[in-house]
Amino acid sequence: MQSNTRRHIRPLLLFCTLVPLSSVPASAFNAADFHALKAGVKSWNSYRTGLSGRVADLSGARLKGMNLRGADLSKADLSGADLASADLSKARLDHARLDSAVLHSAMLVGASLDGARLPNADLEDAVLEVASLKGAFMQTAVLKKADCSGADFSGADLQETNFREARLAGALLTGADLRAAYLWRADMSRSDISGIRVSSSTVLASGSYASQAWASEHRAEFIDDAPKPAPVVAGGADARQAFPAGSGKDKNPESGKTGSKGNLWRMSGSGATVLYDQVLYKKLKSGVFAWNDMRKRDRSMEVNLREAKFDQKNLSYADLAHAKLQGASFRKTDLFDADLRNADLSGCDMREANLEKADLGGADLSGVNLWRANLSRARLNGVKVSGSTILDTGKKANREWCGRHDAVFIHE
Repeated sequence: MQSNTRRHIRPLLLFCTLVPLSSVPASAFNAADFHALKAGVKSWNSYRTGLSGRVADLSGARLKGMNLRGADLSKADLSGADLASADLSKARLDHARLDSAVLHSAMLVGASLDGARLPNADLEDAVLEVASLKGAFMQTAVLKKADCSGADFSGADLQETNFREARLAGALLTGADLRAAYLWRADMSRSDISGIRVSSSTVLASGSYASQAWASEHRAEFIDDAPKPAPVVAGGADARQAFPAGSGKDKNPESGKTGSKGNLWRMSGSGATVLYDQVLYKKLKSGVFAWNDMRKRDRSMEVNLREAKFDQKNLSYADLAHAKLQGASFRKTDLFDADLRNADLSGCDMREANLEKADLGGADLSGVNLWRANLSRARLNGVKVSGSTILDTGKKANREWCGRHDAVFIHE
């Protein structure tokens, strides 16, 4: 009986191995829509008239580098589509869905995206000169170094949008929601920002956080979204001060591990508990750009890399915003242009690290050793330092230094 079963299974396995891979659907887009667009803009626009109100489905389609000038893609579903380096100048994308779409270095000169959805879209280095994005939904989109000169963002939802070093000269931002937006080093000359909404976590072009005073001066609406104070423990000290990272007192006495949800592990043979997530540690060390893509896909991810060793590693451009890095070692590490906003770096060894152009806004630098670190053009607004923080000069941080750098001095 068993031999008969085997005789029937073998042909089946052979058949499976001979099935061409092309027969398996590779994406979710509508094949007819995809081929019509690939045939050219003129034929596409003609094809669209025969859709009888049906929404064109190009979700996940690979359209990288295509010439789509003047294409009518209004209301089309382009979620997750790859449009990197595509030419969409004067294209119609009104009310289109571009959730998590890749538009890196795309040309969108004079394009119309009124009411479009672009949450988490990648528009880094894109050209959006005089484009219209009125009422667009762009939460968490990335427009780093994008050229948005003369673009119309009036009424757009730009919460948590990254405009770092973007060109917004002459742009219309009237009534836009810029809560928690990131505008460090953006060119805001001649831009109309009347009626915009900002919050205490909005990073302005100067690197400072928005405030009520700034909002009043610029006819903006201010919303205080600062986190609530940390719960206190007996004696009036906060939890971090009472139980410093790495002290062992923050562990669960029953398990011997911390209460973190990360993949904590134990070093073989040493018996010592490692306080960081081993999987994330390996992913970061294997490649920064893949790491950054992973973080783009899941912005709610908790990054626990406490006490990890990154000495002399190249972590340029790494996205480590909000990461838990207490006690980690970054000695002689290259962190050029890294994003360390609101990261917990307390107790880290950052001697001789390269932090040029790094964003440390709001980060906790209490007890950090920055001796001979390169801090040129780094953003230090809102960083927290303590009397045990050793600065790049070798001197300890004090209130005078905080006053010069818009930093916060905390007691230990």
